[in-house]
Amino acid sequence: MLSTELAQITYAQIIDGLPITDVAWDRRLPGIMGEHMINDHETLCPGAWEKAHEYYKEWDPSSLKFDPETLKAFQIAEPGSKSFNMRLVELVAVSLHQIAVWLHKLEPHLHQGDIDAVTYWEMPLSETMARFPPGPTLFSHHDYLDDDIYPEGVADMVGYWAEDRILGGVTVFDRRPESPDEIPNIYFHPCRKSQTIRVYQLRDEQQQALFDFLLQEEPGSLPSPLPILGDKQNRVRVDAPRALTHHHIYRDIWERRPLTIIEMRIFDRRPKDEPDYPEVGDMIRRINAQGGIPLPQPRPRSLSPLIRQDSGEKNYRDRD
Repeated sequence: MLSTELAQITYAQIIDGLPITDVAWDRRLPGIMGEHMINDHETLCPGAWEKAHEYYKEWDPSSLKFDPETLKAFQIAEPGSKSFNMRLVELVAVSLHQIAVWLHKLEPHLHQGDIDAVTYWEMPLSETMARFPPGPTLFSHHDYLDDDIYPEGVADMVGYWAEDRILGGVTVFDRRPESPDEIPNIYFHPCRKSQTIRVYQLRDEQQQALFDFLLQEEPGSLPSPLPILGDKQNRVRVDAPRALTHHHIYRDIWERRPLTIIEMRIFDRRPKDEPDYPEVGDMIRRINAQGGIPLPQPRPRSLSPLIRQDSGEKNYRDRD
């Protein structure tokens, strides 16, 4: 896992102290806006990539700490069983999180500039605009921002961000009692721009691809499936605010502060769109089909203007 380029570029950004521009903007719910100063951070600062590779080679896994109950469940599970695989994924997610926490706490970071000036930059506001103060770090997932209750504070925010960038989402689990014969209920809570903001269960083939990758005997013998991204076929979904409180889907009970009653009412009144609720698109297409309404077709691309043979003037496509 740590040998993948995706993991190393993720950790290199933490060592740098700021995410690169493309990554900073790659989120469904904006954490930045306007002509943000992060736009100037298009590449890693010198030494960050090399430092990440150095940490990978020298990393000591004995420094990791796991929940005793999770570790015990993993140790007693039969290798290759569903319980074994599910616990393995949980230990991997916790490991990725802890490494990010550790790297964030290292000083100094390698960014050649004022990290705080970029992190706390605010867009100039007009009289009609509301102020949304920036968070304590640009390494953040939109739903894991409660640094005041996290054991490692802001560093845990960075850990959740790293999970999302490497795996494809913060890894959470159905904590309700389940039958040993059931498929492991592994859920992702993504943050990327093209992903749903809901918590969704990985499909069987997605889980199996992850298991196979983690259990391969020879590193590099299988192509990396990471990041694992959801699509319309991931139909087992729950609203993020209810995942923890109603469905018992979480990794740690303290990872997200529940919404207030007022916040929940606002959440429930928001429009539902197809990227988050695929069944909405199904319903619209079914209603249209019953009414004989044809499916909307994408608009044809605009064609370039024809070149007039009798025109002596140069066209914008002409080259000297």
